[in-house]
Amino acid sequence: MVRLLEERFRMRVLVLLVLVTSAFKAQATDYHQYINKDVLPLRDLLLRRQFLIISNPPTCKTNRLMRGYFISRYRAIYLCVDNLLMDPRLGDIDGRNKSQDAKKQLSKTLTHEAIHVAQWCKGSKDWTLFKLKDQGGLGGFGDTALNRSANFSGNKNSEKEAYLLESQPKIAMEAINIYCQPL
Repeated sequence: MVRLLEERFRMRVLVLLVLVTSAFKAQATDYHQYINKDVLPLRDLLLRRQFLIISNPPTCKTNRLMRGYFISRYRAIYLCVDNLLMDPRLGDIDGRNKSQDAKKQLSKTLTHEAIHVAQWCKGSKDWTLFKLKDQGGLGGFGDTALNRSANFSGNKNSEKEAYLLESQPKIAMEAINIYCQPL
């Protein structure tokens, strides 16, 4: 029991340090302005369940294609906002609607990572929420993204599930409500 309390205390100190150090990064783009209104309740739920959402950690600079990732040990979602905003593919061909496209993409990224949060909270061996039958890939660019993400995370099934559900913030919220408890 004492060991469990010590471990929780250490985790809270670590989370506090991550929060403090991320707050000092003044040049980082604030992710709030790039989240669609329909995803804000998901963000609020993650924060209430004591998960961190941090913009532009240094890791993002090592891979400009990276949009976000979840580290369960720290209960933290990291969003690579600057990577997204520097992507020349953002917006229409002539660059119009760049802000709208950024909101769409970052909202999908946050939902994708929130699915990983729910997968982790559920604690299943294969890190998935549902028993999806393997029906091939996602198609086109989705397969390229899936393969790269699976190489990074080491779990193709959980990545495929997150890609399939990244446009469904309500499903992410339901799963978090069912499986995730605050510290």
